[in-house]
Amino acid sequence: MMKKYYLLFFALFLLMMSWESQKEALAVFTNHFVPEHSIRLRILANSDSPKDQQLKRYVRDRVIESVKQWAGEAGTMEEARAVISNHLPELQELVNNAIKEKGFSYSARVELRPTEFPTKMYGTQVFPAGRYEAVRIAIGNAEGQNWWCVLFPPLCFVDISNGDTAHAEQAKEQGKDKSQIKVRFFLVEWFHKLFS
Repeated sequence: MMKKYYLLFFALFLLMMSWESQKEALAVFTNHFVPEHSIRLRILANSDSPKDQQLKRYVRDRVIESVKQWAGEAGTMEEARAVISNHLPELQELVNNAIKEKGFSYSARVELRPTEFPTKMYGTQVFPAGRYEAVRIAIGNAEGQNWWCVLFPPLCFVDISNGDTAHAEQAKEQGKDKSQIKVRFFLVEWFHKLFS
């Protein structure tokens, strides 16, 4: 009987240690992945029409290709602001040309400025709502769904397919449609088998 109590105590101890180490690892990952000081890139489509959303994605791809060439030039926020400011005229021209290439006549505004963001999902991380420094690209009326990523540090290039944003509620709804991921713990299963 005492052996079972020792095993129970040992299993609970290991479970607690495992839980604490997972929390610490998540905190390290989150702090690394979601920097406290960052500059975002936000591209707003003219509208939610399929053509305008397709244009937004085309502009996004062209901007990302351009930014890849100079994104690594900055090591600090101040350097990032200077590098981005120096490339704003280039980005403005690139966006204007991309819009014309697709046969649209929309105007576009490219600027580095504080921008309001609602709560957003970026991959599996949640960015809280607030005012963040961003390169804001507004196409036409800028009334459509937007795309965004973290420009500095350069996280836009991690996985462009996961950069499309959604409100946290929308992300949860979309997640319900996908197959559920089951997490299993060896110790919990072992403990359950031990006492059943």
